[in-house]
Formats: sequence, structure tokens, C-alpha cells
Amino acid sequence: MLKKLCAATAITLLSLAITTPAQAATTYYQQTVTGSTLAQCNANGSQLAQQKRAEGHLVTWTGCGHQNFGYVGVVAWSN
Repeated sequence: MLKKLCAATAITLLSLAITTPAQAATTYYQQTVTGSTLAQCNANGSQLAQQKRAEGHLVTWTGCGHQNFGYVGVVAWSN
């Protein structure tokens, strides 16, 4: 009896797994941060990264680098 109940439960769970729609695909975003100094750029990037983490996103922030006449960095996050 227990064997039949387990088999019936497994078949039911398998059919639910097959017919249940997959979760929505992960969406990725990125935003450029800038600053006239390295410290200012890093502060802007850190602030944006903290904000996105507080909203529950997975965040990547590695810091700023020199580009042309200022500093630029990228904050990336996903849902």
C-alpha cells in the first residue's frame, strides 16, 4: 500500500513539474557611473551598488578606472 502511495505521489509531482511553466528568465541591467576624481566615481558606484542590493538585486561592482578626462565605472545587477 505504501509503495503504491509513493509511486502515485511521484507520478503526480512529476506531472506537476512538467506542466508548471518555467520561471521568467533572468534580466540583466547595467549603469555607468562617472566622477571627476577616482574617489568621487567610486563613491557614486558604491552608493548605487548599495541601493540595488537593498532592493534585493544581485550586484556586481568592481570600481572605477580612468577614461579620457574623468573616471568611469559600471554597476551591473540582475533580478
